Amino acid sequence: MPLFSRIRLHSNRFTQAQERIVNYIKDHVQEVVNLPINKLAECCQVGDATVIRFYRLLGYETYHTFQIAMAKELAKELIEDSVQPIYEEVENQDLFPDVTRKVIVSTIQGIADLEGHINPSAISDITSHLRAASVIHVIGFGASGIVAQDIMHKLMRLGLRINAYTDSHLMTIAASIAQPEEVFFAISHSGETTDIIRTLKLAKDRGCYTCAMTSYLGSSVTRLVPAHLLTCTRDTKMRSDAMISRIVQLVVVDILYVMLALQIGEAASERVTQSRRALSQCRQVNR
Repeated sequence: MPLFSRIRLHSNRFTQAQERIVNYIKDHVQEVVNLPINKLAECCQVGDATVIRFYRLLGYETYHTFQIAMAKELAKELIEDSVQPIYEEVENQDLFPDVTRKVIVSTIQGIADLEGHINPSAISDITSHLRAASVIHVIGFGASGIVAQDIMHKLMRLGLRINAYTDSHLMTIAASIAQPEEVFFAISHSGETTDIIRTLKLAKDRGCYTCAMTSYLGSSVTRLVPAHLLTCTRDTKMRSDAMISRIVQLVVVDILYVMLALQIGEAASERVTQSRRALSQCRQVNR
């Protein structure tokens, strides 16, 4: 996984001292590649031990491997910048063509980054439980609730029994009376929404399988469920990471849908066709 993706996934766990390291690295990548650990600590106004804890938190065993990761990131950025700037900031003076190009490019890059940190074993575990579940309950609030509705819309076409809840009372009731063969799938950008966490705990107490889609590694939700999917994105000045992550989450939903359709086989195609025929009757035919 690229360095800056790791930083983004762990950003909710950084101390103030570690945040200073992150900010310095972002502004001085070319310098940091060649800095010894004591000089980096000095520049960030932290101790050597803080730098060590920082790169180990990101998953690097030694400072040398951490520097190699920075060098790779720098090389990647230089190559990409020579072709087309990535994650360009939208400026106040930008006209419509510039805004359009920058938003599209940053979104495409957010989707492309997904390939580096999506977990195949988590996808396999989640799809197998979704397929076997007697009922699937998808829960989420706000923008995450929209993603939950999209999951229900797609998986229902495959013939799976599924509900989507965006109301805390309804999801709490569903979890409190759930049976062990039911599945609870949480969508939470932050991974810290209290009602989502409470619902997952209730479902686990009832013996249900739980899983989640979130943007932060080490969040409360990721520590609670046996399998989770990460949707890491970078924010820009005019677009928050939550905005881009919603689009990436929808891509992950499509991946889950396709994997489930392949596992179900011919029956899935037949069910999708049946749903299309039924929906076609709801449309007015122009004469």
